[in-house]
Amino acid sequence: MLNWIRDYWTKSMEQFISNVFKEPGRTSKGRRRMEHERIFEETLEQYETGEAEHLDDLTLNSII
Repeated sequence: MLNWIRDYWTKSMEQFISNVFKEPGRTSKGRRRMEHERIFEETLEQYETGEAEHLDDLTLNSII
C-alpha cells in the first residue's frame, strides 16, 4: 500500500482508487502441478503397445 501511495502522490485520488480496485490483469492459475501419475501411465501404455521409439530421443521433454 505504501508503494501505491508513493506512486500516486502526485496523481489524482480518482486514479489511485481506480488502481486499487481494478481487476487483476493476469490469468495465471498459479504454479503448474505436475501430473506424474498420468505421464507414467501414458508412457507405460506406449511401451506396452510398442510405441516407445520416441523415448530414445533425448530432445523430447514430455513434461513441458
